[in-house]
Amino acid sequence: MSLMILRAGPAALVQDLGRPGHAALGVTGSGAADRAAAALALRCVGTDPAAAVLELLLGGLVVMTDSPAVVAVTGARGLVVVTTPSGSRRTAATGEVLRLDAGSTLEIGRPGVGVRTYLGVRGGVEVPPVLGSRSRDTLSGLGPPPLEAGDVLAVGDAVVGPWADHWHASGGDPHPGSGTGPGPGRGTGIGTGTGTGSDGRGRRPRSLVLDVIPGPRDDLFPPAAWHVLAETGHVSGHADRVGVRIDPAGPVPRSSTREIPSEGMVRGAVQVPADGAPVVFGPDHPVTGGYPVIGVLTSRSSDALSQLLPGAPVSFRRVSD
Repeated sequence: MSLMILRAGPAALVQDLGRPGHAALGVTGSGAADRAAAALALRCVGTDPAAAVLELLLGGLVVMTDSPAVVAVTGARGLVVVTTPSGSRRTAATGEVLRLDAGSTLEIGRPGVGVRTYLGVRGGVEVPPVLGSRSRDTLSGLGPPPLEAGDVLAVGDAVVGPWADHWHASGGDPHPGSGTGPGPGRGTGIGTGTGTGSDGRGRRPRSLVLDVIPGPRDDLFPPAAWHVLAETGHVSGHADRVGVRIDPAGPVPRSSTREIPSEGMVRGAVQVPADGAPVVFGPDHPVTGGYPVIGVLTSRSSDALSQLLPGAPVSFRRVSD
């Protein structure tokens, strides 16, 4: 069983849980930018949470399956269209479990809310792993290259639960019209319209509050730094899988401008350079950094931030660990 890419859109990547544990080699963890949405896609189709999905930036993907398949689209909300071999079309909702006949195409349009959409297929996307992961690391170039029209992706056998009975990817889903998973996904974060972006009708988006666990260098910042972070800033035009620069309401002050040794970085680290404009690291962040980290986003907030367009309003809220 395989998926053929008919159109890849602006950026289509293979992602899974990432490759943690290789920082000593200079390799970051990578993995899905919105982990909750990726996990939901796999859960909807009854597939191992360690399997790979497709991560799409601003939609645009069109795929065709050569065998009966069960898929789910999660994350950013947008138009999903299924076209059968006979040419009939129907639309579907983000989070809906979809049954595709052999020869059907699935089109994922530009989202109206959010920026990253995830496509999960029962069995998981099967590509050769690099350092134990199928994820694309955009900073180092590790992992499978970005998808292009004409690429053919194999589907694996990572099916779990009752759907694993009699399953084999070479033959597709033996009962595509039967139980297709735990039911339509309710989603988390941006996929359910929690106010983390435009609502698609031109209304002003609500500010997203990002929860931050203080440390490890919060001792280098005065209390006023947290007051500035709590005011509404905006996502700048410098935003990708490596990191997101925030244009704050004002420069975030530091108690000391002394240099510190480079330290290990993690996803969600809020680093404050000398100009006082925070940079929040994403999944493809550098392994080390030389500016102090005032705190680290919770996993849920990191997921939500990955779904914001430049210009989206954000603020930070200090929480206990």
